[in-house]
Amino acid sequence: MVTETEDYIKDKGDTGPQGDQGDPGVGAKGDQGDQGDTGPPVTTTCAGSTDKPTEFNPDEHHADHEDGATGEIDVSALSGLLADEQDAGKIKGVLVNDAAKANTFLLAYDQSSDRIVFIPQHPYPRFNQFFQVALNLSSQTGIYSLATFNKKLYAGTYPNGRLYEWNGLDKCVQKAPQLNSQTGIISMAVFNDKLYAGTIPNARLFEWNDVDAWVQKAPTLNSQYTIRSLLVFNNKLYGSTDPGGRLFEWNDVDAWVEKAPELNSQTDLRILLELNGKLYGTTRPGGRLFEWNDVDAWIQKAPQLGSEIDMYSAAIYNGKIYAGTSPGGRLFEWNDTNAWVQKAPQLNSQEIFSLAILDGWLFGGTQPLGTLYVWNKVDAWIQIAPQLSSQSYILSLTVFKNRLYAGTYSGARIFEVLGLA
Repeated sequence: MVTETEDYIKDKGDTGPQGDQGDPGVGAKGDQGDQGDTGPPVTTTCAGSTDKPTEFNPDEHHADHEDGATGEIDVSALSGLLADEQDAGKIKGVLVNDAAKANTFLLAYDQSSDRIVFIPQHPYPRFNQFFQVALNLSSQTGIYSLATFNKKLYAGTYPNGRLYEWNGLDKCVQKAPQLNSQTGIISMAVFNDKLYAGTIPNARLFEWNDVDAWVQKAPTLNSQYTIRSLLVFNNKLYGSTDPGGRLFEWNDVDAWVEKAPELNSQTDLRILLELNGKLYGTTRPGGRLFEWNDVDAWIQKAPQLGSEIDMYSAAIYNGKIYAGTSPGGRLFEWNDTNAWVQKAPQLNSQEIFSLAILDGWLFGGTQPLGTLYVWNKVDAWIQIAPQLSSQSYILSLTVFKNRLYAGTYSGARIFEVLGLA
């Protein structure tokens, strides 16, 4: 018996052409139903896996992959830059979960144990070494002054009174030769977008022509021998002298004008400073502090303290005047009224010949061993860089591009201090 369906299939003719599709309907969308209740949270675990923990603990996972652990990662096949960074990589990714440790200690790699260890943070900067960046400059023996000008570091030398520019890498290039038999560029300052120098032995003022030579701007006045210090104060350029202990002001054209004579037999006016709108000077041989009266005389503000006869160096630090001394190599702070206060005694038989400030710390350069100190901000010097290459004096210190640089004697070299921790 043949059903109607089978008969229809057998007798089916050729398929006709498909008719046109009708337009889709545009019925209204129905309302959304109510949301069901939220089920319990799902916990993802590795339960059932034979080679995974049932729960994942990040600290345990990290410890499992440390050197010497069962899950230690093999880096022996690394090469090139990756190989160079293997030791550095021992610290990468270390997570300190203990807030007290994180605030009190530093992480370091201990090569002897091949482990990462905690070390206490020091209360003062630690430096690894002086790094020499410029060798002896054409038989010059001393760099008495350093200055930053037009984003370059410049050095003034002895015994030929030359100007050198550091190339930022490994050497200095001479920019101005000796002029008028001046043997030393003892001080430098930037004034009205020009670089100026104070000289020895005729206490003259030079201006660099920005190309290749010094130009004399003021000759000797009153038989002075040295322009010890230069300072821009109230839009004027001032110089302090030896052996007359005098204060000079440049007339902006061609001569020095004396503004204060010697006071209390202080023949050497070492360093000029500005504090709170006043001009100050440190002295020798009485180790005193003077304040200029803004007209025509010095006023003594601090007498000699102890046996310190020479204020070799001075700086404004945290709104105070500090001075480095000789022969006791001490650090003094002025009490803002009438006396010096000792803040650090001598260390390692050194005298403080230069001072500079970097990152909130006061640094001192010494003689006769050419070492670098930092003050602990309380009561002592701390040596942070030893003598290098038999340099006996750190004659000058300056900050350039947020790094500390030193000019030395007797090799006339420039050192950069590295390794701030």
